[in-house]
Amino acid sequence: MIFELLIELDSLEPRVWRRVRVNSDIDMRTLHHTIQLAMGWENCHLYYFATAVEKISQLEFLEDEDFVEDHEVNLDEFVQSAGDKINYVYDFGDKWSHTITLEKIVENDESEHIPICLAGERNCPPEDVGGISGYHEFLKIMSNPRLPEYEEKVDWYGGEYDPAQFRMSVINEDLEEIDDYIDSLDEDWLY
Repeated sequence: MIFELLIELDSLEPRVWRRVRVNSDIDMRTLHHTIQLAMGWENCHLYYFATAVEKISQLEFLEDEDFVEDHEVNLDEFVQSAGDKINYVYDFGDKWSHTITLEKIVENDESEHIPICLAGERNCPPEDVGGISGYHEFLKIMSNPRLPEYEEKVDWYGGEYDPAQFRMSVINEDLEEIDDYIDSLDEDWLY
């Protein structure tokens, strides 16, 4: 079975979201990497999932015994019906919270690569921008080249930033290579 998920970055207006399809039995660590690629994060911070009954993460980086190991459990253990939700928190400093909603269950279509991004809106905030308040300040500065901080932020970010940008084709190219992406990760970091 295939789960169609809505991934929404919480507390931002206008909304930043993605609609993706994943295998229903995807393990939670692979779901983490799918979210990273779909949203545009860079996989350089800790994360966890929170369900109604469990907190799930990569335990080798946490000292909390209340978490379940992410690669040992699958998504369909926590969501089974349309409308079921889980929470995903990325970067414990900036604390980017995402709501993941199971929108619908669809039959497996062999012609469709899974995972796949079906839709979305807006660019993900930059890493280490300072959470929601830092992101709003960043947007204010980046929208006004006359501000004294503008050049510093352009240098920090590495160029111009377009908050409305959403490139589904690039996301799907990355998702098609997710196995190679996961294989390429440093064994000492987030896999």
